[in-house]
Amino acid sequence: MLLAMVCALGLSVLAIQVAQANDMRSRAQIAADAAAIAAVTPLRDAALSRALNGDLPGSAGLWTVEPNENAPNPIYNRKAADYAKRNGAQLAGKVRPSGILGETMKASVQTEDCFLKDEKELTAKDREDLANNRNICTDRGGKTGISKGRGTATAIAELRLPECRYEGQVAGVGGEGGSPARMRCDRVIVWRANGGGVPRERALRLFKVRLVAKEAAEKYTGMPDSGLPSGPYVEGECRKDGPKPDKSVPFGERIVLWAKCWLGTPYSWGGGGPRGPSTGICCSPGGYSGTNTVGFDCSGLTQYAVYQASGGKILLPRTTYYQVNFGVRLHSVSQLRPGDLIFPNPGHVAVYAGGGMMVEAPSTGLRVRVAPIEGRGFYAGVHVPPPAGDR
Repeated sequence: MLLAMVCALGLSVLAIQVAQANDMRSRAQIAADAAAIAAVTPLRDAALSRALNGDLPGSAGLWTVEPNENAPNPIYNRKAADYAKRNGAQLAGKVRPSGILGETMKASVQTEDCFLKDEKELTAKDREDLANNRNICTDRGGKTGISKGRGTATAIAELRLPECRYEGQVAGVGGEGGSPARMRCDRVIVWRANGGGVPRERALRLFKVRLVAKEAAEKYTGMPDSGLPSGPYVEGECRKDGPKPDKSVPFGERIVLWAKCWLGTPYSWGGGGPRGPSTGICCSPGGYSGTNTVGFDCSGLTQYAVYQASGGKILLPRTTYYQVNFGVRLHSVSQLRPGDLIFPNPGHVAVYAGGGMMVEAPSTGLRVRVAPIEGRGFYAGVHVPPPAGDR
């Protein structure tokens, strides 16, 4: 009878320990889920803000909210740690982003409390730690001792962006460089050029965050998606065989120098690309055709300058509307540095050259030139991060 009671007591203790362990694992998983979801929210909020301001949300890569991917405690890590703590856990290591945009986050946690070793399980070191109050853990009941284990768990969360597209067009000055009239995400018009759109709370429901089983297949590199063209990099030339920019100068200055390579080249609607000037297309909103002119339009020149300056590693999107959403958004002229893109209005882009000047392909009938930015307006600026290993 006594033996049976001892066995029953042993099984009860074991059952309690198993229940404790299972409870901790469950609480750890809840905390990990919360941490992973929280880690995605800075990117979600940045993408949502862009959409409400008329910019394509897919341009809001993680670099727009955390430019330094090697920061010791990036914002998405801080968010995850906060929500882990709210759920009685600690973040175990740094959150790991994946995906081209950094849209997927993996977070691991361990519970703050633990279940304790009993007297028979203590080693000599454990007893020494107890005596010196080292490595002490508190269980859920408030009892302190040496940890036998903590609840641990890992979770992965993913941001799903709505499919957004521009509709309509509002013609720009002189009929060129028009801007979009509205933007529709899924079936909802979230922005209109003349004001309006849906409330933030309604738009937020389009930006879905969910738990997933796997990390994204693409590695997050901390850089905008370059969209590299097929085939090998072809180094461009300068007009009239002028000297090519020195590869030793900083990346931003190289962008300026490559843009200046073609000073005096005619403007051509739809003309130019990563490898140099070309005949354009028909027709601009004002009816101008570039089919008979070899040259650049504004976004063709900036695409060329950045592609050549990066040695073919960064290819900007072809149109102004997409280039404005490519890199790190700048909100004032004072933030501009040489090599940044400047958008006097949504339909025009140039390379900021420093000293209040920009290199631009202006409009039909004019040529690539250096011009002052004063009096031209300021819609946005964009900093294009240099390729890895560049400066």
